[in-house]
Amino acid sequence: MFDRRQVLGLAGSAVLAPAISARAQSGWTPDRPITLIVGFQAGGGTDVTARTTAQAAEGISPVPVVVVNRPGAAGAIAAEFVARAEPDGHTMLIGGGSESTTLPHYNRLNYKLEDFRGIARVNREHMVLVTSSKGGINSVAELVRRAKADPGKLTYGSSGQGGILHAAFQALEKTAGIQMTHVAYRGGAHAFQDVLGGRLDMTLLTPAEAKNQADAGNAFILATTSNRSGILPETPSLTEAGVAVNIENMKGLMISARTPEPVIAYHEALFARVLQSDRMKELAQRTNLDLAYLNGAGFMKAMDDTSRAVLAAKRDA
Repeated sequence: MFDRRQVLGLAGSAVLAPAISARAQSGWTPDRPITLIVGFQAGGGTDVTARTTAQAAEGISPVPVVVVNRPGAAGAIAAEFVARAEPDGHTMLIGGGSESTTLPHYNRLNYKLEDFRGIARVNREHMVLVTSSKGGINSVAELVRRAKADPGKLTYGSSGQGGILHAAFQALEKTAGIQMTHVAYRGGAHAFQDVLGGRLDMTLLTPAEAKNQADAGNAFILATTSNRSGILPETPSLTEAGVAVNIENMKGLMISARTPEPVIAYHEALFARVLQSDRMKELAQRTNLDLAYLNGAGFMKAMDDTSRAVLAAKRDA
């Protein structure tokens, strides 16, 4: 079991690094710290991604990379802040999940995915479907059977209306031809507490959280919502379990689309070096980050693919 606190106490400064090739190529370099904006509280998965990246950048970035938390509205407050920030290359968003791929389909927001450019995808956050070990639902087939026998009786919890957990469950309902009842929580941890207490039938957890609970005898692990997780290699995907769902949660670096091309090119080169460094791999192993680097264009396509899948599932839900 890892301790997220390992990456919370980062130093506020970085060692100045030799000039990187992107500097000469773009003609631009940062002249003050680069700020990574996180739309969630310290200690959560998005925050750990940001702080791990910032720590790995020490000795590579010529300026410090710092993390600022602006929690609220499932990440939308932070996303809007970055979309509207001065496009001078010093402010980026750690995004790619709810605030980027699902919330725009459920809520009226003051930004859209096209207001951003991807710099790099850092990691994937597999979502794992879990039920209480006391509830008797120990497979996707059993879940579908019960849901079809009594439409609307089974309940699932998410971290909020329009978030990626909610969207994944809607995709499951539509694809499997079932109807369940959504219960929105302020956070995923609260939903799982009610699963354990018998007040809720199921929710989605990270692989590490799911493994810990299953090992303790508290939960059944049914499936992942995308592909198999390295932490849970024996757990099938929903598609493998007979329900063709592929909703991907991911985290990466995003910047305002109004940012000049030379600045974007600089950051793509810088963070490609950071994210593929041995230091990043070492830190990721400590914090159970499932590294999945993509360049800026690849990251934008991955987010767009998820956004389209969410929209397709939502239309008939």
